[in-house]
Amino acid sequence: MTSLWQDVVYGFRTLLKKPGFTAVAALSLALGISANTIIFSLINTTLLRPLPFADSSRLMAMWTAPLDRLDQRDAVSIPMYLNWKEQAQSFESMGSFFGSGSELGAEQNGEPAERLGSMYFSPSMFQTLGVKVAMGRSFTEEEGKPGQLAPVVIISDKFWQRRFKGDPNVIGKTMVLDGLTNTIIGVMPPGFDFFGGDTDFWGASGFTRERTPSAAGLVIVVARLKQGVSIQQAQAEMTAVTAHFVASDPTRFKGIGAAVQPLQEAAFGGLRNPLLILQGAVAFVLLIGCANVAGLLLARAASRRTEVAIRSAVGAGRGRLIRQLLTESALLAFFGGLLGVVLAWGGLKLFIASAPPGFPRLTELSLDTQVLGFTALVAVLTGLFFGIVPALQSSKPDLVDALKDSSRSASSGVARQRLRSGLVTVQIALALVLLIGAGLMINSFVRIQNSDLGLDPHGLLTFDFRYPVLRIMQRVGVYKGVGLWDVSPNVPLTFEQVLGRVKSMPGVVSAAGASRPPLQGAFGMDFLIDGRAPPPTTATGGSTQNAGYISITPNYFATLKMPILKGRDFNEHDNSAGAPVIIINQSMAKRYWPNEDPIGKHITLDFVPNEPSREIIAVVGDTRLNRMQRLPGPIFYVNYAQQVQWRGPNLGERAGLTFIIRTAATPLSLTPAVKQAVAEVDRGRPITDIRTVEQTLDQQVQYVRLYVLLLTVFGAVAAILAAIGIYGVMSYNVAQRTHEIGIRMALGASTQVVLRMVVRQALWLIAMGLGLGLAGSLALTRLIESALWGVTARDPATFAGVSLFLAIVALIACFIPTRQAAAVDPTVALRSE
Repeated sequence: MTSLWQDVVYGFRTLLKKPGFTAVAALSLALGISANTIIFSLINTTLLRPLPFADSSRLMAMWTAPLDRLDQRDAVSIPMYLNWKEQAQSFESMGSFFGSGSELGAEQNGEPAERLGSMYFSPSMFQTLGVKVAMGRSFTEEEGKPGQLAPVVIISDKFWQRRFKGDPNVIGKTMVLDGLTNTIIGVMPPGFDFFGGDTDFWGASGFTRERTPSAAGLVIVVARLKQGVSIQQAQAEMTAVTAHFVASDPTRFKGIGAAVQPLQEAAFGGLRNPLLILQGAVAFVLLIGCANVAGLLLARAASRRTEVAIRSAVGAGRGRLIRQLLTESALLAFFGGLLGVVLAWGGLKLFIASAPPGFPRLTELSLDTQVLGFTALVAVLTGLFFGIVPALQSSKPDLVDALKDSSRSASSGVARQRLRSGLVTVQIALALVLLIGAGLMINSFVRIQNSDLGLDPHGLLTFDFRYPVLRIMQRVGVYKGVGLWDVSPNVPLTFEQVLGRVKSMPGVVSAAGASRPPLQGAFGMDFLIDGRAPPPTTATGGSTQNAGYISITPNYFATLKMPILKGRDFNEHDNSAGAPVIIINQSMAKRYWPNEDPIGKHITLDFVPNEPSREIIAVVGDTRLNRMQRLPGPIFYVNYAQQVQWRGPNLGERAGLTFIIRTAATPLSLTPAVKQAVAEVDRGRPITDIRTVEQTLDQQVQYVRLYVLLLTVFGAVAAILAAIGIYGVMSYNVAQRTHEIGIRMALGASTQVVLRMVVRQALWLIAMGLGLGLAGSLALTRLIESALWGVTARDPATFAGVSLFLAIVALIACFIPTRQAAAVDPTVALRSE
């Protein structure tokens, strides 16, 4: 221990004598260690840290999936869930839930109406999760009985504090939700969050008489495995149970299987690939930093050869010398680790401040013991990695040569110089791989931002206005296994009143309504083309002829500035009493009528019974369903007043409209006026989700933007470290060859000859590094191929541009050493021995 302590003290003093060397080496390591710490913290928080439920590793998400696509995850029908709960033996308990939105009426406590986030839990759901209410009680089995809707709710702690000011007597109070009185029976503990931080209350099941027999996927099922039961065993049982159930009702459940998935994977599995790719990227940054420090140690070893030779001459064995040198490397790693922790702390704070809203478990990100343990392990392994080769090289000196201090003329440094050159080559290669990956993502992001949306998103304000389903829709039967509903004829009248008030507002240029906000998807609907044979069906009995369905008001296309290529827009005559009509987009026209004019042709929507044939009256330009959609697909538009029936389970699609306003002013400045205008029509109906279309577009790419930013930052750090590495090699090479350069110049060599000699070595290193980097990039960029948009993983322009950029950076790094070589004074150089 005494000798080890002596090594530590001596190593510390040695590093202090060279503060410049120590600072550069520690910073190189710190950049790599901090980047790895930040990304590991994200992985630890989302993928590794257990969910905040008791024994969460046994919690499973249960899905249905087509037998020919078992990787697909679909919600579960209530009959299927009830059968699973009764038949499955692999689980201690099983519950179900679904998310929703409810309206708290204006009459409640005299406060304004608002839309609340809600979830509906089966009573067994709380038991499955292993959570209890903080106040009051949970749901009873009777309240969760299928076929009825119990008027009781459990509220969140946040909602309790906000709406009821933390009233301790809140239990037993009532709330009017969607026009129905509900009694508060419980309050959840502070911080309880079941993948929905905006949940204000939990209702009981929601298995109404209308929903219970439906074959549609309505709920997500969560189950807790019994002790000793594996996921594979549970999957095998659920496959058999589901197959038996499907066989009992093949008409409604044809081709359906079951999938068992760990709940944590279901919640955060989508982050796995991006985070692992980022972890690989920062590992490259750390390797480059290690190569930098190893190169610095090899260069420094030349100045310490005499010291090492003397220590060896007085009896120090090679093992003792290696231990001393590794101790210094460990101290460097220690300093780099400490600085890395500081940088990681700052980086995490910056990440939390700039991360997109809703980033999973963002508030839990921290440098906890696991993360710090990871950092310590990385620092230790890093110290060994960059220290072992220089230590081995330096611990076997040529005593006679070293004690004569004639290394400049000896060949003992050739191997060391080759090793340093090899390290720089690897640095350039790794940096190029990182930069090409970042370049491809930047290229994709630019293409996404500049893609043709098919409409003008500027100056558009949208808001949502809807009614409770049971207030405006009445169930009249069953069609294709799900409920069939009639829509109240008064609904279009109310929407027209809202639209009229909005249009009359100052600053409004145009206004319209639609079942979906612009660039936020469309409801998929099957259809038949009159006069043609029905299309083939899928394994589950669905149609292979499908298009996006959007119901709209007249003036929709003018408001969005979408071109009508042929035909006319909807008008006031296209109502429930008028002839059924429909408008299609250009992609649909090209796909189904490639050599014909579709105007005047008829199609029938295969959605509700007795659906009338609709005449195509126009073809409009294509628009994307979201900013990330690669190519526009077929879409048809129906006048909302002509869709008088609807089929579950997506009843909300018909229970309201998104109103779209094109303004001459700043869109969000109209928010107070919009709220007032709607309140004048119906004070009890709150409007929600007020935003601009530009905000929607920005939100759709927020994760891509973050991903691109992180890759770009890591690539830039890698490029800087590689530049430092090649600068160090060239500077050391010039210093080592000063005497040789002096002799050459004394014998008549021109400055150009000397420069050519120095630059030739630099170009050789750069060319080797770029060649290795290009080969590595061709092999590794396929890992991000699925995330690319409008560009291939081997895009020649990106590869060439990034390679040229890195080559220029490397050449700039060679500039100072090259000038030093050109400025050598032969007289001085000849005395340099």
